[in-house]
Amino acid sequence: MKIEYNSNYQGCFVCGKENQEGMKLDFLYDEKEDMVFTQYRFKDFMQGFSGLVHGGFLSMLLDEVMAKACLQKGLPAVTARFEVWFRKPVFVGEEMTFQGRVREFKGKKIEAEALCIDKNGNKRASARAIFIKSDI
Repeated sequence: MKIEYNSNYQGCFVCGKENQEGMKLDFLYDEKEDMVFTQYRFKDFMQGFSGLVHGGFLSMLLDEVMAKACLQKGLPAVTARFEVWFRKPVFVGEEMTFQGRVREFKGKKIEAEALCIDKNGNKRASARAIFIKSDI
């Protein structure tokens, strides 16, 4: 199921449809797995070392898919702490799937996790984060 967000997010670099420079990604929700996901094929300008996607772009999408998982639960939140593990290189032009889920929430504190996986199901990167529920 495609997730729709209100107009407050239209300027977002990752998902905003009105951001001219943005990625304009759609996010889907898998109810059975209770997980949010998106797919993306990285472009040449997103590389760090020759041919490899810069870790900052991978981190951005891992963070975003967790934030969307928070929103899917009705918990608008901001990232307070973020840890990422780069497991295997991601190459420019490869399509990756990013999936995120909320692990636990108590009060204003939300714990989430995310994966970047290739078409064969191999984990290329993973992340965990603490989000703080916000009124944004």
